[in-house]
Amino acid sequence: MSNIILGTAGHIDHGKTTLIKALTGINTDRLKEEQKRGITIDLGFAHMTLPSGRTVGIVDVPGHEKFIKNMLAGAGGIDIVLLVIAADEGVMPQTREHLNILKLLNVKRGLIVLTKKDLVDEEWLEMVIEEVREEVRGTFLEKAPIIPVSSTTGEGLKQLVADIDEMCREEFIKDRESPFRLPVDRVFSLQGIGTVVTGSLLCGMVKTGDEVEIFPEGRKTRVRSIEVHGESRDKAEAGQRTALNLADVKTGDIQRGDIVAPFGTLFSVSKAYAYLKLIDDAPGPLKNRARIRLHIGTKETLARVDLIDVEELSPGEETFVLLLMEEPIACVYKDYYVIRSYSPVTTIGGGQILFVNPKRMKKDRRKEALEALKRTFSGELKDFVVALLRTFGREYLSLRDICPYAGKNVKQMGEVATALNAEGRAILLKVSGEDVLFDTSFYNDIARETLAIIQDYHKKFPLNEGIAKEELRSRINLEPGIFEALLGKWMNEGLVEGRGNIIKKKGFSVVLSPLQQEVSREIQQIFTESGWAPPTIQEVMSKFPSNQEKDVKDVLLRLTGEGKLIKINEDIYMSAEWVEKALHLLQQYFVENKELAVSAFRDMLGTSRKYALPLLEYMDSIKATRRVKEVRIAGSSLYG
Repeated sequence: MSNIILGTAGHIDHGKTTLIKALTGINTDRLKEEQKRGITIDLGFAHMTLPSGRTVGIVDVPGHEKFIKNMLAGAGGIDIVLLVIAADEGVMPQTREHLNILKLLNVKRGLIVLTKKDLVDEEWLEMVIEEVREEVRGTFLEKAPIIPVSSTTGEGLKQLVADIDEMCREEFIKDRESPFRLPVDRVFSLQGIGTVVTGSLLCGMVKTGDEVEIFPEGRKTRVRSIEVHGESRDKAEAGQRTALNLADVKTGDIQRGDIVAPFGTLFSVSKAYAYLKLIDDAPGPLKNRARIRLHIGTKETLARVDLIDVEELSPGEETFVLLLMEEPIACVYKDYYVIRSYSPVTTIGGGQILFVNPKRMKKDRRKEALEALKRTFSGELKDFVVALLRTFGREYLSLRDICPYAGKNVKQMGEVATALNAEGRAILLKVSGEDVLFDTSFYNDIARETLAIIQDYHKKFPLNEGIAKEELRSRINLEPGIFEALLGKWMNEGLVEGRGNIIKKKGFSVVLSPLQQEVSREIQQIFTESGWAPPTIQEVMSKFPSNQEKDVKDVLLRLTGEGKLIKINEDIYMSAEWVEKALHLLQQYFVENKELAVSAFRDMLGTSRKYALPLLEYMDSIKATRRVKEVRIAGSSLYG
C-alpha cells in the first residue's frame, strides 16, 4: 500500500483550512497571526484515516498571492490535490496560478471541491460548476469529480472522504529504493528533544540512527528519532509526512529549502541544465539572462536563465536552459521546478532539471549538446548516463560518482551500467575494485591513440620488445588505476601484449639482421668479460665501425629491454649475470654482518670505487640494500 500525501490549492479565503479542520479535526493555522487574521500564511499540516483504514498526510497551503512561495514549498510532494474553490466566488486569480503551479510540478491526480455550498442556491452552484469545468479543460483535472461541500453544515463531506478514499486505491508509484531525500519545509526546537525538521519524504527510507547530511551546506548529523503523523516510528518511507529529530544541530544550522539525505548522495549545485516551458498566460517573453525566482522542492532562490539557443522565450514556448543560481541548492536529474518573474512577482513557467554542475558547453559542440539535452529529457536513465559521460560530465566516472547526479544508489546505477555495457553504449570496467563506466567514444579514441603510440614506438625502436608501461601511461595521460583497467581490457581483446613492464602490439616480435646478431654477440661478450668494471657506452661504440652506430645503439636498447644488460646509471651498464653475482655476495655477507661500507663492498667485488658505489646505489634502488648514514644494511628485497 503506497503512502499518500494530500494537498490543498486555491484562492485566499476559499475555505481550504476550514475544510481540512472539518475533515480531520486539526486546525492547520498554527501561527498566532494566522488565527488572528483568519488567513493561512504558512504551510499547515494534518493527517486523516480514511474508511479503508489508510492514513494520508495532508499539506494545507496558503492562498494569498503574497504567500505563493510558501504554497510552492508545500506543493512538491503532493500526490493528490484538492483544488478548493468557494461556491460564492468561483474561479479567482490564485485559483489559476495554483493550477498552473500544479501542472508545472506534474501533479496528476486531484479532486475539485466547491466549498461554502450553504451560501449559494442550486442555480448559482450549477453556473459555478460549469465555469470550473471550462477552467480545467485540458488539464489533469478535466475529468476530476467536482464535490460541493459545506464545512459548516457538513454537507458533502462524507462524499468527499469517499472520493478521496477511492482515488487513494489507485496505484501510486513510490521510489523506495533510491537514497532518501527529505526537503525541509519546517524547522523548530522542542525542549528536551532538540531540533526537529519536517517534510514530505520524496523517495527511499530513513531509519532511526541513520548518519545523514544536510544539503547543500554539507553539515553531517544523525537521526535521533522519527515521527510519522504524530506517532514515533523506527523508519519513514517515501510518500510520508515525516519529522526527524536531528542530533547536534541547532535551528540556525538548517532552514526551509535544505534537504536531509544520506552522506554524499547529493551535490551542492550552482548551475544546472534544464528543460523549461513558459505557461500560456505568462505576462510576456522571458529574455536571455533574465533574473528570476527559482522554486525547487521547498527551496526558493534567485537565479538567472541562460537561454541556450534563443534570445527570448515567448509564452507557451519551450526550450533548454542553463540555470545559474545565486546561492547553492540541492537537486538531481528530473526534479521539477517552477520559476516566477523577479518583479512583479508572478508564476511564469517551470520544467525539469537535467544535468547539475555540468562542465562548460563549448561553442563548437553546442548543437551536439542540445541534441543530448533533447534525448535526455525524452529518454530514460540510460540516456541520461550516456549524455553525462559524453557531453556534460567526465568521460569516465565511477558508479558511486554518478549517483549524486541522478539521486540513485550504486545498486540502481549498476543495473543501468550493466545494460549500457551490454548494449555497447558504454564500457563497464573494474578499477581498483570499483565499477567505473566509460564513454564509448572516449574509450575508442584512447584505444586508437594507444595503439598508434605503440606502433610508432615499434617503428622507431624495432629492436626493442616494446614500450615501457609507465611511459605509455604518461603519454596518454591517464590515472594509474584507469590505465591498468584499460590495458587489461585491451590485452583481453588481443590489441596488445604485455611482459613484465613492457607493452607491445599483439603479434609483434623483434627480428635481428645477421649484422645485428653479430653486434649483439660482441656486446654481450664485452660486458661479460669486463665483469664489475664495464666500459662506458662511448667506449663500446668505439669498438665498432662508425657506419654501425645505429645498429649498436638499437642492440644496446634491446639487450637492456631483454634484461641481459642492466642500466646502473646514465653512464654505466653492466651484464645482468654480474649484477646477479653481486646480489648473491650481498646475501651471503648480510647473513653474518649487519652493515656494509662502500670500501668493504669494493673489496668484496675486487673493483674500484668508480664502479662499486654506483652498483651499491642501484642495489639501494631495488631495495636489496638500504643506506643508513655512511653504511648499508640489508634491504627489504634482498632475499626476495
